Amino acid sequence: MKTLRIMLALAALCLTIVATAIAQENTEAAMPEMGAPKEIKELSWLVGTWDVVMKTKWDPNATDWAEEKGTATYSYAVDSSAIMMHYQGTTMGMSFKGLMVQTFDRETKMWQSSWVDNFSARLVLYTGTRAKGKTVLTGEDLMQGQKMTTRMTTFNESPTKFEWSMEGSIDGGKTFMTSATAVYTKRK
Repeated sequence: MKTLRIMLALAALCLTIVATAIAQENTEAAMPEMGAPKEIKELSWLVGTWDVVMKTKWDPNATDWAEEKGTATYSYAVDSSAIMMHYQGTTMGMSFKGLMVQTFDRETKMWQSSWVDNFSARLVLYTGTRAKGKTVLTGEDLMQGQKMTTRMTTFNESPTKFEWSMEGSIDGGKTFMTSATAVYTKRK
């Protein structure tokens, strides 16, 4: 009888050890990688100051594009886990300032960008992909109280120059209208 109790106690102890090891292994597997995502290095070329020449056409019925100039300063943020951009320029003849934070979400495998500016005072989250010198991010915004799908694209990316466009859709993404384009040139 005593031998049976000892054997049962040893079996229970072995089961506890195995269960603990399995639980620890599963916990370690479930924990996401921590720290700066390695993909953020793909944007290292952005760090610095850029001169921006932007063309805007906010009124879909307008035939002329307004040309405006600004400055964008990119830097690493949050222990190099994200890239932050401060924008300063003019839009529609008024001072325009904005802040963007961009990172890579390891779990969704998507790029994320948030934007806020002194016109809308609204935070918009964009998500999307990046491949072959082109980044496409889409989010939901409001324009004069109307929901709008906004798509921002950077393309022709190089360490010294890239192009950007902003398009909006009020029909759920079936059709898009370009409201702004820009050329970014890095200062030396």
